[in-house]
Amino acid sequence: MPFFNFGRHKGTAGEQYRQGGMMVPRWSAPPDRNTAEWIDTFGKNPRLAVVERIASDLSFAQGKLFRVDDEGEEKEITAHPFLSFWQHPNPLHEMTSAALWRLEEIYLKLKGEGYFIMEFDALGRPAELWPVPTHWVQMTPYADHPFYTVKLTSGLIMEVSVDDMFVMKDLNPLDPYKRGLGQTEPLADEIETDEYAAKFQKRFFYNDATPNLIIGMPKSTDEQRQRFRAEWMERFKGMFKSHGVATVNGEVTINKLGENMKDLDMVNGRTFLRNAVLEHFGVPREIMGITESSNRATSEAALFIYAQNVLMPNLKRREEAINQQLLPYFGDDLIWRFDDIVPRNQEFDKARALDGWNAGLLTKDEARELLDMPPAIVGGDTYKTQFSDVYIRADEDPAEISAAVANAQFVEGAPPIEAAGGEIEITDGGEPIEAGGAGEAIEIVGVKAAQRKAARLRAAQQTIEQAEREQTHRFEIATLKYFREQNNRLEAALNGATKDERTVWDILLDAVPSHSFETGEFFIHLDDEERSRLVDSFVLGLIDWKGEEAALESIFDPLWRETYARGAAAAVSLYNIAGIQCPELVSTAKLRGGARIKGITLTTQQNISRVVSAALETGQTRDTIVKQIQQEMQTSTARARVIAAQECNTSLQTGNIDMMRRAGAGTKTWHITNPAAARETHLALDGVTIPIDASFVTKRGVKLKHPCDPDCADPAETVNCHCFLTYDNY
Repeated sequence: MPFFNFGRHKGTAGEQYRQGGMMVPRWSAPPDRNTAEWIDTFGKNPRLAVVERIASDLSFAQGKLFRVDDEGEEKEITAHPFLSFWQHPNPLHEMTSAALWRLEEIYLKLKGEGYFIMEFDALGRPAELWPVPTHWVQMTPYADHPFYTVKLTSGLIMEVSVDDMFVMKDLNPLDPYKRGLGQTEPLADEIETDEYAAKFQKRFFYNDATPNLIIGMPKSTDEQRQRFRAEWMERFKGMFKSHGVATVNGEVTINKLGENMKDLDMVNGRTFLRNAVLEHFGVPREIMGITESSNRATSEAALFIYAQNVLMPNLKRREEAINQQLLPYFGDDLIWRFDDIVPRNQEFDKARALDGWNAGLLTKDEARELLDMPPAIVGGDTYKTQFSDVYIRADEDPAEISAAVANAQFVEGAPPIEAAGGEIEITDGGEPIEAGGAGEAIEIVGVKAAQRKAARLRAAQQTIEQAEREQTHRFEIATLKYFREQNNRLEAALNGATKDERTVWDILLDAVPSHSFETGEFFIHLDDEERSRLVDSFVLGLIDWKGEEAALESIFDPLWRETYARGAAAAVSLYNIAGIQCPELVSTAKLRGGARIKGITLTTQQNISRVVSAALETGQTRDTIVKQIQQEMQTSTARARVIAAQECNTSLQTGNIDMMRRAGAGTKTWHITNPAAARETHLALDGVTIPIDASFVTKRGVKLKHPCDPDCADPAETVNCHCFLTYDNY
């Protein structure tokens, strides 16, 4: 029989509270009475500065989003709605991502609980996070009541479902089903003691009306005592009269009342409390700027201990909460990973890099990564061998290459080798040469020439891909911004319904005055031609579509020019071109961008027309039409990515080939980046070399000057193309 009669389940937290299992609490748990005061102490007591340090260091932690395939392999995703949400989780400017996660960590450290209320978009995905102080949560969920009761400063009471609340909690070992236990709470006595010590010192300097000495003068009169005080002040008050010698006539007793800080051991006491707090959190003193008896070695060790033992466990806990409570709304195959923030031992990595490279165990790029150096432009995937320092690629057989070099003794530029029984010519191209007498083909690889060619190909691909990634990202951001603004304009037009001026809906009202938007019973009688005319009039009346074209062109114009220049600069860097001025994009008409912008705007109109036509044909209400158009516009993320890639590659490739023409290149060669994803027509062009001004001709008869040729009118050959060119004879 299972313990407590539990059964395996899948479902939301709200369902578990509604089912009321045996371990679900039967009543709510209010916050501790001193919760607000304790959180207020955070801003007053310097002993809690360690909480601020941990929270601040964790707030800027970077991470990556991965998609997990069926085989468990993780592939990084660089563009996704979750990443946009992660960068801007709140519409208020001051509530940045770092600020919100810092606040969450402070609440966790102080009271063991951190809350965010989640707001969702139209697709049911988290769009906003709103922090909730711990003491605002007046009631926690219990059986048959899956809600948090939140009391705002305005006095408003909110019932927030457990499925709408992002929760992180340090479970209290005494009762894990009630309120959390903050890591700071066991330090309450030490923190209070330090606070009282600070207040005592403040009163000491402020003067609490306690004299240091009492001088007794038996049988003296008031006049004698006043004269004594006046004479005493006159003789000893002031910096130039200090430490004088006093004598009195008569019987005098002196009693000392106050004790100084040294007598009270106040300084050492506060230092002890400070160290006790740091030890409780496991934070080395160097992290808080305390460098007593510290050197470089202890400082580096402190950084490692702090990151490994303090920051990373907290970061992993946050990562787990994000993967369980936020990411499932965006897809079941996603996972979020924070970057490793533990500092590396630089001396150890340096030794590993040099020893691994010299021994032929690491590639050049792997060794450079350990040295915090960027990848090599050429030959990054080569190993160093101990045989005459021959450099080979990762996918080549060292024994085979070494044997070929040893047997052939190939020297670049040397005349053909005379061989018995006929001639065997060793060439750079690696083509088989028939040996006289033997009648068989013998292939001897020209190692150095093949290596140079492969290195140039890899360098060209890396250079173009890097520029493509950076510029595509800029185009994507600009395109998404434009689509958001266009969506706002469309929503304003769709929601306009004032009586004193005509709106876009009047086009439909004029067509069939008797229809009702409330019931949706209209336009059933319209034929296809009449409905098409009516839909066209409605869509054209939504916004100024010519203005939309002009707006998008003004956004793309500087990006076209910038990316064109990047393509030219990539050619200069890759082929070491010197003394030749890079071309400038004098007119963007060269890229045929205006025609593509018209196509983008026309596609948007067609998408809206399709939605409206279908809605009118089936008799939908006005509200339904608005919602369907809004849903159609919300699918713009994937479309923006395709548009961004197309505009980037068109500009980049055009600038690249224009620079090589100016440099005098004679030929160009087509290359694909991914055989599995390349078009069949482009696979056939892979490795094809033609004159620089000639056109590549695909199997379908389409002519292309270069990948993403703007003069090509066939989108099937240009859209989402990632091929590239290399050049010779320049």
